[in-house]
Amino acid sequence: MRRKFVHIAAFALVLALLAGTASAAAGSAAVAAIDSTVIRVGLAYGSTALDGANLANSTGSGFRLGYFDSSNQFVQLGTTDHTAVSVVMTRNAGYGSSGGYTSYHTALAGSASVVVGCYHLQLPGEYATFAEAREAAGAYPDGFPAYIGGTFYARVGNFPDADSAKVRQQELAGDGTAEGVETTVVGTSSYGVSVVITKTNTVLFQFDDQGKGTGLGIMPDAAGDQPGLVTLFNTQAFGGRPNNKWYGGFRYERVSGGKMVVVNMVRLGDYLKGVVPIEVSSSWPIEAQKAQACAARTYALSNLNRHSSYHFDICPTTHCQAYSGLARSAAASDRAVEETAGVTVKYNGRYCDCTYYSSNGGASMSAKDVWGSDYPYLQGKADPYETAAKINNAWSRTYTFAELTSKLGYASTITAAKITRYTDYGNPLSIVFYTQNGKTYTMTTYQLVRALSLTSYRYDFGPNGGNKTDAAVTGPSGGFSVNGSAASGGMDGMYAIDGGGNIAPVPGGAYVITGDGRTSTVENWSGGAGDDGLYHGTNGSFVISGRGSGHNVGMSQWGAYAMAKQGFTYKQILEFYYTGVTVG
Repeated sequence: MRRKFVHIAAFALVLALLAGTASAAAGSAAVAAIDSTVIRVGLAYGSTALDGANLANSTGSGFRLGYFDSSNQFVQLGTTDHTAVSVVMTRNAGYGSSGGYTSYHTALAGSASVVVGCYHLQLPGEYATFAEAREAAGAYPDGFPAYIGGTFYARVGNFPDADSAKVRQQELAGDGTAEGVETTVVGTSSYGVSVVITKTNTVLFQFDDQGKGTGLGIMPDAAGDQPGLVTLFNTQAFGGRPNNKWYGGFRYERVSGGKMVVVNMVRLGDYLKGVVPIEVSSSWPIEAQKAQACAARTYALSNLNRHSSYHFDICPTTHCQAYSGLARSAAASDRAVEETAGVTVKYNGRYCDCTYYSSNGGASMSAKDVWGSDYPYLQGKADPYETAAKINNAWSRTYTFAELTSKLGYASTITAAKITRYTDYGNPLSIVFYTQNGKTYTMTTYQLVRALSLTSYRYDFGPNGGNKTDAAVTGPSGGFSVNGSAASGGMDGMYAIDGGGNIAPVPGGAYVITGDGRTSTVENWSGGAGDDGLYHGTNGSFVISGRGSGHNVGMSQWGAYAMAKQGFTYKQILEFYYTGVTVG
């Protein structure tokens, strides 16, 4: 009986080990799947959409040509061994420099020495594959395969107008003394693009999705999918770096028949390697970089299809997340991405909208108070870590009262202002402006920050307003005293520590004792206001001073730096800035 029991126990142990192994394998697969998710990053769109775009493959051999399906998976149609190609919209376009970008431009069609024409001759018949169409077109020195609306054709030449195409058409038909071929003149399309050898008018392939929204897809290396290959794509036309390197592939689509929208189709893990070193310095503590990687990963996953009107997910600017391929790639930032592979931030099982910013100046803001939408994990709080680090993030703005009146759009000149409501952590919430005609106007802090393009949401009126963020506010009658001892400034930035070592900000309802022995609640003092609570200006000017940089919602990047310097892990950093979340 004992022997049988031992056998049963051993068998159970084997099952448990196998289950554990299976569970670990499933977990690893899930992590790999997350960072293998393809993200669509718009590089050129709207006012920066392109007539032509250059690609160069410096690490592989040629390119694969095709399209991306509805699951963002690449569908290969054909290949080219050429390592320097350009994609040109099917309108007459000349090669040269325009707008600081050297490529193909429709504006140069009448002046450039190299012009890709938008008229072609189509050979008879349809073909089942790219290879068959290319073989048929190969009978002519200027022939090329085309994929139009899901069908392969063989085409010849490129001409600036129909008449020029007809001349070649007659040549191919013959003069009666030789057997010729009957061709059809085909013109431009609202959705077509051509792949050409860069700096020439030699067409390699033409693609037209006829408005179905797939666009032309190009992946590096004709040999197949090889993660880690990079492509050179000149981003000079829209403020990027010339001949920058990028992971992944590219999609070219003429959305609504306009110029080409260029999208980097890139695995999430590779995308993050282009985000982290731009959002934070690769010289920062690794835990701060890991926190940034996790926040950026989660932000991307929670904002898929944000730019749906242009058929991509995320833009490469601070409107979404700063991204410039491998422009600032570094070993440390790559390590931060790799060592947190698949790690995300969730609230109640769902990806968080992990917003972040540069610096909060001492306290963050709730999303509701900035954008009007309440997120339980985006709650304002005092930031003792950033405060303790004494980050140099002070700023000040000075206006004449006439300038301020004009910027805020009031009819009568502003004469005074008062912050009437603060958060529990000292950030303004509501402001009242008083004007010469006796009227008052109330604004939210969001409205004021937007109207004046203020640097952050941590501010006050007067030249010392910004000092409020590091416990150096001057009250109506000078310095404050706390528990009978002189303090250098206000209660903001001061914290109580309980018996368990937990830190909590002194609540807004606490009383302070001024230097002359008077008592006042925290809500009643203001950095630059007089005894009536109104700010009437400083030396005839209206001054706003503050600390921090950004919208103050979510994670402070400099706060993450400060926490990492103090020995906190990336998980602890994320759990501090995003309330009630699960990191994993």
